[in-house]
Amino acid sequence: MSRDKKLLSTKDIVLIPMFTALIAVGAFIKIPLPTCPLTLQWFFVMCAGILLGSKKGALSALMYVLLGLFGLPIFTGGGGFWYVTKPTFGYFIGFVLCAFLIGLMTERKMNLYAACAIGTVILYVIGSAYGYVILNFFTEGDGMKLGALVFTFMVLPLPGDIIKVILAAFVGGRVRKVIKS
Repeated sequence: MSRDKKLLSTKDIVLIPMFTALIAVGAFIKIPLPTCPLTLQWFFVMCAGILLGSKKGALSALMYVLLGLFGLPIFTGGGGFWYVTKPTFGYFIGFVLCAFLIGLMTERKMNLYAACAIGTVILYVIGSAYGYVILNFFTEGDGMKLGALVFTFMVLPLPGDIIKVILAAFVGGRVRKVIKS
């Protein structure tokens, strides 16, 4: 690599932590819905992928996860390494991968709505699989049957996530146009 080529520009050094902060704040912005509360974390993860691209969007989401694991109380239930034992931690793993994939699809000129929808499906698969393993193999009790898990981890949050997909694609698309001009 040449000396003139920087790994991260000043703009990147500002935007990556800014999206990390937005993801963290999004955990505490809750909109009550009849099925389950809607937070804005996933919205900001999708926007990070759209606006920062694959690698920088994933880095922003990874920073969020690492800060929470290191003890900053930025997860909805606090912070700390013990959070990996929570059934919903799989969604945080999914945030990193999905920010990367949404960014990659965006870089390859895929429709933003489709990229966010595909990212949401992948997030559901990762989050649900992790939750299933934690609930059925690492906790006491009867665990959770697959049907109940799908209902809880996918069906209940789906209406809110559809709204977030539409908003992230719309807002991300508009902001990208402004940034490029």
